[in-house]
Amino acid sequence: MLWITTGGLLALALAFALWPFLRASRAQVPGDDVTGDRRAAMRALYRDRVAEIERETGAGQLDPEIRQEVEAELGANLLDEFRHADEPGAAAAAPPARGLRGALWATLGVLPLLAVVIYLTVGEPDAVDLAGASEVVRLDPQADRTELERWRDRLTERVARHPDDGQSWYLLGVARLQLGRFAPAAEAFATASARIGTDPGIDIYWLQARYLADGGTLGPEARAIAARVLASRPNHPLVLEMYAIDAFRAGDYREAAAHLNQALSNDLSDTQAEALLAGLAQARSRMTPLSPSVTVSVAAAAGAPPQATVFVIARPPGGGMPYAVVRRPARLLPLDVTLDDTVSMSPARPLSGAEAFEVVVRLSRSGTAAPAPGDWEWRSDVLRTGELGSAAELDARLRPPAVGG
Repeated sequence: MLWITTGGLLALALAFALWPFLRASRAQVPGDDVTGDRRAAMRALYRDRVAEIERETGAGQLDPEIRQEVEAELGANLLDEFRHADEPGAAAAAPPARGLRGALWATLGVLPLLAVVIYLTVGEPDAVDLAGASEVVRLDPQADRTELERWRDRLTERVARHPDDGQSWYLLGVARLQLGRFAPAAEAFATASARIGTDPGIDIYWLQARYLADGGTLGPEARAIAARVLASRPNHPLVLEMYAIDAFRAGDYREAAAHLNQALSNDLSDTQAEALLAGLAQARSRMTPLSPSVTVSVAAAAGAPPQATVFVIARPPGGGMPYAVVRRPARLLPLDVTLDDTVSMSPARPLSGAEAFEVVVRLSRSGTAAPAPGDWEWRSDVLRTGELGSAAELDARLRPPAVGG
């Protein structure tokens, strides 16, 4: 499309440049009848040029908008020629035909060269070479390493020539990250963010690069990026997993368990869910036991919709603001959930502060914790904190609601 537009502009420039020569050369024909043959010749020339423009447009060599401009200019020149055709001395004032032909061929030679020079100066001659660069986000670091290296080199050359091209900086960062060049990748994402502005897509790649460049730790820069991501997506699993790993390394297993529990509220792949569940079990095995602590084993009868969401809620008897809530995709059923202060909704209102509570397990088709028609629900008896001891276990069997119920 770029070259078609350039060709159209060149055609327009040629039309402007050549018309006076053609007009003047017609004036040198001996015996020219201005009111007859000359006008017929101009009409024929006009028709030939319009037909040529039509062919170029049909072949995709001329942009339709450029075509309109060329036709309008040809028409204007034709009218102008008719207006001046009867002026005395018009033919005598014309320059010699041989000189006109020389100037004509000089113009034909210079204009294409000029178009190329202008394009190389103000255009983007490497834009075609970058077509498809967005594929770097889908390339495999092992299977497509050669292709990734090729794009990395092209994009490196691109940003050297166009340092303000934020999109190319972003793609260069992705290529470097895929190739294991973590520190240079982080620098590329930082530049992309500076050029484009705050963008969650850039931030999540930038966070990964910075985290890995820092040896798998959350330094000040990584924490600032992570906080930005969580501000827009509070349950982002990758960010929460990074926080959990950082807390686990610091020996804060309770915080690690809280982050992993929150990450598991997302609809994850089986591999992701299994990894996070294993991490949660390990964190809980190392943390100091909390009281009260209620482990709820949740199962469902046949026919449970896998796209639904399971909520396990500890709330005041009869209803009210929950003390603790755990959210899981229904496709993970059957599952075990532990309710304690780790999953409390607010530090100011922990489960340990309740004298009594009940546990409600709800399979929600809508994905929200509020009850709705068609939900599957199970409810425990009232549990009194002082009577539970260090741990309690409940079996929750979910069944579809009775017809008409």
